[in-house]
Amino acid sequence: MKTDDLIDLLAKDAGPPPGGGVPRRLAIASGWAAAGALVLLLAWLGLRPDLHTAMRTAAFWMKAGYTLWIAAAGFAMTAQAARPGGAPRRPVRMALVAAVAVIAGLAAIDFSLTPAADRHAAWMGHSAMVCPWRILAISAPAFAAIVWGLRSLAPTRLALAGAAAGLLAGGIGATIYGLFCQETTAMFVATWYTLGLAGCAGIGALLGPRLLRW
Repeated sequence: MKTDDLIDLLAKDAGPPPGGGVPRRLAIASGWAAAGALVLLLAWLGLRPDLHTAMRTAAFWMKAGYTLWIAAAGFAMTAQAARPGGAPRRPVRMALVAAVAVIAGLAAIDFSLTPAADRHAAWMGHSAMVCPWRILAISAPAFAAIVWGLRSLAPTRLALAGAAAGLLAGGIGATIYGLFCQETTAMFVATWYTLGLAGCAGIGALLGPRLLRW
């Protein structure tokens, strides 16, 4: 019998960890993830100079709300994938789809209200070419912390668990990056932040089978 077949056989009879162990462990890992991402941001890019003023604007919370929504969905997906044989359930998947649909709708409204001559500038901002890469970089320590937390649990669908961990790390990293990023349009966030978040999930799916193997 192959090792993977044995794991699947054992997983069928495994019950969930007692006492809410999975959410608690993931919450601890997520706390370390946020701390690691913040330390990297402060050491690399710093905070935006007008952060105190920006936090009183709707644009700031539009961006933060989107990335925190993704992080929350990623947390739930990771918690479900961390159990033997576990996979994200339909309500969580729908919450993720809803987050993307909402930001896409806001981007469409933004597009319709922006004069045609200004749309390209609003879409690209000043940092479109670096934004997804910065999100990936700032999410790296977050991903490491979440994988550390997952390794103490029992995922068996390793690519799926890795993708969920990447999405959670990306949501955390993108939220932290928002403390530096001064882009304000929904068009920018819907495109370039989403691209960075998708990249985090994709890299997590690729690395999951290697990093989470029992």
